[in-house]
Amino acid sequence: MKNVEIVNFPLNDGEFSLLFRAKGIVTFREACNFLKKIPFGRISQINDFALVLTENIGNCSSKHAILAKLAEENLHTEIELIAGIFLMNEATHPVLKDFFKDKSYKSIPEMHCYLRCAKNRFDFTAVIDRMALIETKIVREQRIEPHQVGDWKKVLHQDYLQKWLNRNADWQISLEHLWQDREECIRLSNLLPLK
Repeated sequence: MKNVEIVNFPLNDGEFSLLFRAKGIVTFREACNFLKKIPFGRISQINDFALVLTENIGNCSSKHAILAKLAEENLHTEIELIAGIFLMNEATHPVLKDFFKDKSYKSIPEMHCYLRCAKNRFDFTAVIDRMALIETKIVREQRIEPHQVGDWKKVLHQDYLQKWLNRNADWQISLEHLWQDREECIRLSNLLPLK
């Protein structure tokens, strides 16, 4: 990131503001900093964003969706929730160097949620700033609503992957196989626990 900070404001008495305030978090930036420090993982119900705080876990989708809801209820519509597709490879995730050695492809289009404000991208998924690694690899962005981070985001992602495979038909890889490879890349990156 370019040493730009996201806008800050005090939290009001809205539903999500009160949940954060109950934890002693009284500003939007405090909420952002709190979320990037909680463990990475999937909440038990993707569209129940309050679970990020009660289960003390979240991924790029749930963490940024709750922040988008927080911004919305505090009337900060300049903060947008973005679903971006970037090319995940060993440059974005060095641990994947060996993964791609025997593959016919050297990257996988991965979808990542983050916030955008005043043309700047902000990622509060983890303490490590992943945006610095993926920003130059982003190939598509779309503004989405928080309720779209579940099934709709997966449909959008798989649609992009299928079109990518169609452009590279000589690889002879199914969407299901590519999706499994994507899940393995995420697991190898230590972003998801083994099940």
